[in-house]
Amino acid sequence: MKESLTKFLRTGISLIAALIVLLLLVAPAAADMDGVMMHDGKMMMMKAGHPATAMDHEVTMSDGTMVEVDGTVKSKDGKTFHLQEGEMIMMDGHLMKGGKAAPMSPREP
Repeated sequence: MKESLTKFLRTGISLIAALIVLLLLVAPAAADMDGVMMHDGKMMMMKAGHPATAMDHEVTMSDGTMVEVDGTVKSKDGKTFHLQEGEMIMMDGHLMKGGKAAPMSPREP
């Protein structure tokens, strides 16, 4: 009986330690989710993947991409398009759709 209790406690402690390590690995990824996003028809500044404040001025990303308050995006190579609901431009200039990276390309009118 004592051996099975010891085995149970060791397994429980191991699982808790594994969860802590997993959380420490995932937390920095969420912290990197800064950018701007079209949310409910408004451009929002994003912090750690969550809408923080409404955009009140043009934002230039680290790669030179510019995003205007109305959602117009001007990429460094000259392409211009408008963000759709749920699309996000990361601070490094990458376009995200539904949490996944997507190519930056102009849309058809």
